[in-house]
Amino acid sequence: MKIGIPKEIISQEYRVSINPETAKMLLQSSHELYVQSGAGQDSGYKDEDYSSLGCTIVDSASEVFDRSELIVKVKEPSLEEVEMLSNKVIFTYLHLSSSKELTQKLMECNVTGLAYETVVINNQTPMLKPMSEIAGRLSLLDSIELLKKSKGGKGKLIAGTSLADPANVLIIGGGIVGLNAMQMSLGLGASTTLLDVNNELLNDIKSRYPAVNVGESSKQVIEGILPMVDIVVGAVLTPGGKPPTVVTRDMLSLMEPKSILSDVSVDQGGCFETSKPTTHGDPTYEVDNIIHYCVKNIPSAVPFTATNALNEATKPFILKFANSGLHGIFNDDKLLMALNTYNGKLTNEEVAVAHSLEYSDPKSL
Repeated sequence: MKIGIPKEIISQEYRVSINPETAKMLLQSSHELYVQSGAGQDSGYKDEDYSSLGCTIVDSASEVFDRSELIVKVKEPSLEEVEMLSNKVIFTYLHLSSSKELTQKLMECNVTGLAYETVVINNQTPMLKPMSEIAGRLSLLDSIELLKKSKGGKGKLIAGTSLADPANVLIIGGGIVGLNAMQMSLGLGASTTLLDVNNELLNDIKSRYPAVNVGESSKQVIEGILPMVDIVVGAVLTPGGKPPTVVTRDMLSLMEPKSILSDVSVDQGGCFETSKPTTHGDPTYEVDNIIHYCVKNIPSAVPFTATNALNEATKPFILKFANSGLHGIFNDDKLLMALNTYNGKLTNEEVAVAHSLEYSDPKSL
């Protein structure tokens, strides 16, 4: 199969979808790789690292798209990239529940869209997990930076001192993101509370981390805690779908001025009513005097770590698809879960619900 690796184009996206190790594996399986010049540079990989293996280096994204059957990316394609994807296959984080326009464009251009984040195995999202780990940790670290008065925050030290109380951190969602944010928060000495709707999960977390306060997530519980918190991390995930809103605009009035809302769910549409995507270059904005941090590609801040962690998770799936071809999807339940758009149809039910679009069962196609 002819596989293309374009340079990522969204603001300050430094990751690359295929590192040299994965490239070598694909080449050894007789696939052809076309790499846009500079695609791996910000992750620490030079063009020579690819060309020395047998990859073809090309100058432009359009050439990558023209010469390839399968495009492998990190982030969702732009509408302009979708035009170049007509009748081709893309494997990437699609996050279609956050964009009806992108969903419809993929269908209009007859793109076969495979999404890392919609593969769920044993209640885990294996291709989302490594990025969730990084995002959970960085969301807490970045929020700590925003607590500084020089950054517009309250002027609090996360751990406090022997004579001053630590900051209060609320984490909503006990999945991979929430667990990693919680570990960072506890490790840095903050007073930490984690909420989730799964009591069995909460009991397990409490048994492993006795210092954390846990509780069942509900509107009433969240409203009761918000007046006391300095940082809220939104870590709610609905695989493939838009997460529920756990903090509304009205609830902001319960919070102290300059408190921080960090929405790690913003890729999927966000779990705070006032969330909107931001970038590393301009990461925050304020609503009703509450600081919002809603960067869509948090792991890109550490591209070497993120690229290599991502590749460890995705390369078995990429190789399996490249070896089996398009029709192999329908004989593999795991690859079939990745299928979001096919032959002009929407094949992910959660995305269909999010946008009130018609859903087609992929097993019937």
